[in-house]
Amino acid sequence: MKRIDNGESILGILDILEQYDIEMSHSIAITLLKKGISIQELLTKEGKSLPGVPASVRRAVLILQSMMSDEEILRHCRMKTLYHLILPETGMTLSDLNLLKNAKMKFSDLEGMTLPMFEKILGDSRPDAYHRIMDAYRELEGEEKLDAVSMVATTVEVEEEDSLPITEVRRKITRKGLERTFRETVYDRLEDTFSLEDAKKETGEGAAELLELLEELCHADLIVRTEDGQYKKRIRTLRAILSSMGSEAGLLRDRLEEGLTLQEISKKHGIEAREVQIRLRQSHNKIPVTHVKEARRYLQRFERFDIPEYVFMKVFDEPASIHRFLSVRVQPGTEDIKGLYGRLNERQRQAFLKYLSLIVTRDGEVMQVTRANVFEHVLWSHADEAARTMEEWKVVYDQYVEETYKVGMAVRLKAEPRKLATIATQSESVIPSSGKRFRYYDRSRLTQRRLQRLRGLLRIEPGFYGRNHLFRLEPSLMEELDCQDPDELQYIIRRYVEAANIAVGKQSEIVIGSMEKAEWLKKLIRQHAPIGMKDFQSLVEERFGLSGASVRQSIRRDLPDYLSPDGTLGQSMSLLTKKEATWFSRRLTKGIYTYEELEEAFPHIEQFSSRYLNAGALEKVGFINQGGLVLRAAHGNAESYFESILSREELFTVPDSPVYKSSSFRRIVKRMEDKHDLFRFDASTYISIARLRKVGVNKGMIKTLIKQMLEIVKRSGEDYFTFSSIRTDLDSPIVELGMEDIFFEELIRIQKRVGSIRTARGDIFYIGRDKRTIGRFLLDLLPEEGGIDIDMMRDYILKKFRLNLDRTTIITNIRGKDGYFSQETEMLYKNKEMFLDSIFES
Repeated sequence: MKRIDNGESILGILDILEQYDIEMSHSIAITLLKKGISIQELLTKEGKSLPGVPASVRRAVLILQSMMSDEEILRHCRMKTLYHLILPETGMTLSDLNLLKNAKMKFSDLEGMTLPMFEKILGDSRPDAYHRIMDAYRELEGEEKLDAVSMVATTVEVEEEDSLPITEVRRKITRKGLERTFRETVYDRLEDTFSLEDAKKETGEGAAELLELLEELCHADLIVRTEDGQYKKRIRTLRAILSSMGSEAGLLRDRLEEGLTLQEISKKHGIEAREVQIRLRQSHNKIPVTHVKEARRYLQRFERFDIPEYVFMKVFDEPASIHRFLSVRVQPGTEDIKGLYGRLNERQRQAFLKYLSLIVTRDGEVMQVTRANVFEHVLWSHADEAARTMEEWKVVYDQYVEETYKVGMAVRLKAEPRKLATIATQSESVIPSSGKRFRYYDRSRLTQRRLQRLRGLLRIEPGFYGRNHLFRLEPSLMEELDCQDPDELQYIIRRYVEAANIAVGKQSEIVIGSMEKAEWLKKLIRQHAPIGMKDFQSLVEERFGLSGASVRQSIRRDLPDYLSPDGTLGQSMSLLTKKEATWFSRRLTKGIYTYEELEEAFPHIEQFSSRYLNAGALEKVGFINQGGLVLRAAHGNAESYFESILSREELFTVPDSPVYKSSSFRRIVKRMEDKHDLFRFDASTYISIARLRKVGVNKGMIKTLIKQMLEIVKRSGEDYFTFSSIRTDLDSPIVELGMEDIFFEELIRIQKRVGSIRTARGDIFYIGRDKRTIGRFLLDLLPEEGGIDIDMMRDYILKKFRLNLDRTTIITNIRGKDGYFSQETEMLYKNKEMFLDSIFES
């Protein structure tokens, strides 16, 4: 390879390629130079097909040819650039090149460069880098390298220059560099009003040089001299500044006001793109940021947030030139632009939300719009109005998105009533009302005290109750809960009442207790038999609020053998012939069924439930009705059946069948877990003690592990814990078996003195059997005095309990327990009074 590149390589255009974001590494250019492939060859069609020319090079040259003529490209290649300095024979490194580029130095700047000048430009002492760079420069320019003695002598000579007479040429060079530095950096670091001493501290220059410079800056309208001898910055609009700059402002106007690209400006003025870039950079640097009125107005926002140009124009109603100027002179911020919302006035906020497709939640959080949060916002804005059907809400919703967001976003947000209904069922801010209507619901109404009163209201005789009946029991409580109809009461009970003996049944029923409906009806029939069907219906309706039609339907479906042909309840009978019993027996191939399974299997048989599923008919075929399940009489009861299969199978995967969702199955699982005969392996699989014994685990080891876990918790003195938070302190071979956390969580959950809070990310445990919620857990973590930053709270929970809870979950659940979150300070408090106390104290 030639010692010095003579313009035949593409080294001269690497910086142009970099400017246009065209990928081309320096090493590839050197490789082509070594292979003797010149730029002239690469510009031809044949040259691009030469062996050894990478596809990235061909692509880069083609893109460049689309923007520049071949003659312009060749002219650039003849110019020496910083990239020429790292030819293999020069010994300079890529880190040295980056050092020069970061200092915004050019190849021509290296002429006559001394070590003190180099270090002053960098603001750092880098003698080794200086010598490598200058050796490479001299090598490239055909000058002789300095030996070690010469280097020291040159350095000493330069260091003593200040004591030698200053020539006019040197004075001008120094003066020019000082002015450039003052305009580019010092001016913006100084206060709006400053003294000569302030300028001396920032520049490190003498008074004479600075006085001369400040006088020139006064004539340039950058500063003015005050009566007390100080200096004050002049503040002008960008348009006024450009008007005063004369001919050199032409390129700036093209770039800032017209938004032309470098190539467009180059074509317009007949100047090479590289020259345009250099001139623009020089012109930009002549205008200090704090000299521009508009730039001062938006400087802090620009330094903090990443603001796109179109948002800047729409929100602040400013021309694009201001954003383009700031983008060149100021390093844009990296913070999420949504944090800018709180610093805007009302008009700006509306534009901000519209053009960024954002929404402000009821908690004051600025979020990207989704159908869900927009729908909740629409209902919230109509919270004082009556519930509406989803078709009615769709009209209101569509009108809102059309008026609030750009056309494209409005189209994407629109949804059919069915989709909005799905959103409503998943939202905690929407409550279903009677008549398939919906409305906004304020969850803050569900205080702990009110929910406790609701649980007390439901401590009544076990049975199946109509929701209308329960709704009328205590009108004052319904008003406090803002519960407007029985459908809403059913929703509140199903979603927010945490009690093992309370459940929402089918249709409009609330179940108190754990008894199946058929068993409950049989119990009532035995208490009052013999009794006519109509009298029994009236009795149930009066005491429990169930409709007579639903009671009659349940008896005919589930207890047909208790109803005689004359309509009297109290006697059991079978209606199957021998032939029918034989036919039915042959089709009962499994050991256990639900009523629903059998009804679905024989839909073609008239009166199948009443004729085949009564106690007498089932007895004829060797089956019994037990707890709403139909099973072989040999098993005795459903729990014995489930226990036998769970004990027989070492690894039992729960089938997707209604049978295994019954209370009987859940009870036997709980009983076997308590006895340590069965353990949950994962979400749908159980492992028996027999299987564990094969890997060396016995009941004694499991009991020891449970005892160890509880002792660790006791020693810690913590109110709450998770398995993940104590795992590292455990010393048991069982922990090393690779079981999922759910296995160990189940071991803890079955302990009578341990309570648990179920979450999607794992269980939270506490010592005690009282029912607690995630809201209670979060409230207990808050300090007794003062508040805590929400992000610190999240970090503490993640570090302490290995739970990653999002901000919305924390805020919503704490507010649900009468806690308080301050949007302004982003602090959490146990209650609003503590927040007010902290404000008063501060």
